[in-house]
Amino acid sequence: MEYTKRENSYWIFSRELKDSNKLEGEEKRPYVITPLGTRLKRILITGVITYKSSDDRMVKMTIADYIGSFYLTAFKTGFNSEMADEMDRYNVNDTVIVMGKVSSFKTDDGIFYFSINPELMKPISETERYFWGIRTSYVTKRKLLAITEAMKDDAATAETLVKIGYSHEEAEDAIRARENYADYDFTSYTNAVSAINFDSPVMAENISSGAIDNVENSENTENSSAPQTFNVETFVLDYIKSNDSGPGCKYDDIVISCTNAGIPRERVDEILNSLGSSGEIYEVSLKRYKAL
Repeated sequence: MEYTKRENSYWIFSRELKDSNKLEGEEKRPYVITPLGTRLKRILITGVITYKSSDDRMVKMTIADYIGSFYLTAFKTGFNSEMADEMDRYNVNDTVIVMGKVSSFKTDDGIFYFSINPELMKPISETERYFWGIRTSYVTKRKLLAITEAMKDDAATAETLVKIGYSHEEAEDAIRARENYADYDFTSYTNAVSAINFDSPVMAENISSGAIDNVENSENTENSSAPQTFNVETFVLDYIKSNDSGPGCKYDDIVISCTNAGIPRERVDEILNSLGSSGEIYEVSLKRYKAL
C-alpha cells in the first residue's frame, strides 16, 4: 500500500497568510505562496479565540495571534465532521493550538480570503503560546533577513544565500518571495513582528517563576526523565559553550546530549530558537551553533 507523505505544518503569523495572493499547483487544494515565500497547505497556529459561531451546519471561529487573526471553519457533516464537534467544546477567550489545512477563496475582484480547516485542536497555557510566538518570530525574522539579501541582487540564487549562512528552505523561500512579491512592503511586516511585546507581565511572571523551564511536550512528559526544576535553557547554552571546537556546535550533538538528559527533540528546537531570538546564540552555518 502506498502512503501519501503528510504536508509540513508551517509556523506562521496570521498576517503572512492574510497578505498572500498567490496560489500554485492543483486547483482543488493548491499551495499558498505567502509574501515570505512559504509554500504551504498546512499550518500550526496558536492564539486566543475571539469569536465563535455554531449552527446545525458548521462552526466558525476567529483566533487571534500576536499581530492579527486566523479564521477557522468546520462542517458538521461530511469528511472530518468530528472536528466541528471538537471546536464546539471551546469558547471565546480560550487559548488553543490548531493544526489544519488552509482553504482559499478568490473573489471576482481578485481579493483572497483564507480559512483553516482544523485537523487537531487542543487547549494550551499562555506559556506554551509564548513559546509558539518566540519560535515563529525567530523563523519569520530569519526569512525576512534572507529576503533582504535576495532583494539586493537580482542575480542572487538560493545557492548564493546558502553560502552566506541561510538554510536551504530559507534560501528557497527568499527567492520565491522575490519572484512573487517584489512590490510587497516587507518593512511594514518586519516592523509588525518586531513590535510584538514578548516581555508582557504574563511572560515576565512565567519567566521569573521558572514556569517556562517546566513546560514539556504533553506527548513526551511521561517518558521524560528530566526533573521538573531542570533549567533546560541553561543546560543547552552551557553545552554549546563547552562543546564548540571552533566551527560551531553541531545540532545533532546537541540533540543527542539533550535526549540523554531526558529532553525531547521538539523542546530542543524551541530552546535553540529562543536562545537565538534573545541573542544568546547564533547559527554560524547550517545546523551549527555558537554562543555569543
